[in-house]
Amino acid sequence: MVKKRKTSRKDERRGSRRTGMRQSRETIDLIVEGATEKAYLQALLDHRYPDVFAPQWHRSGSGSRTSLKGLLDKARLAEEGGHRQRVIWVVCDVDENEAHRERLEKWREGDTAHRSALQAVSIEGWILQHLDKPSRPTSSGEAFSLVCKQWERYEKGKMIPEWLIENTDNACRRESVFLNGERNDGVWPMDRSSQLPLLIAYLDERAQARG
Repeated sequence: MVKKRKTSRKDERRGSRRTGMRQSRETIDLIVEGATEKAYLQALLDHRYPDVFAPQWHRSGSGSRTSLKGLLDKARLAEEGGHRQRVIWVVCDVDENEAHRERLEKWREGDTAHRSALQAVSIEGWILQHLDKPSRPTSSGEAFSLVCKQWERYEKGKMIPEWLIENTDNACRRESVFLNGERNDGVWPMDRSSQLPLLIAYLDERAQARG
């Protein structure tokens, strides 16, 4: 007897598209700090949610680092120009953005469609949670060094491979264990944590709703 293959997450999402007219992609507004964040999120959308989302980057992620204030200004311009579709996400590191924390609080309070996913250290701190030896660095330099020790070909801003995205669920579980039941959905992330699981949970929910 031939063993039946276990249904995957991708199969479930594709099933509805096999039997009817192909759905148009859902637009998602993403304003990110740099090229590495953009590369990671593009890979996440391509490999975890194939043919589901169409990202609007709003001219961000060009490779140059941008302050949180600058990202929020881009979000405001996107809304004033009528370019925002629904929920809009800002993704960046805490880094030197403490001075703009109050501005982020006001932006989040202004509309429930205003969302943010900040990294307490850096995007590399989140990438570490996908690797064989995850750890919790205290600086962006340490995070980058630890990633490079396990992933020799890693370069900031370069394409993120599918194998890393395949470890997304493991990374989210590790983040949950680290938080130990504490909520991390406030304006500012907990020390050495990442809020990217919030964005991933949102994308999972939207993808599931589409069938």
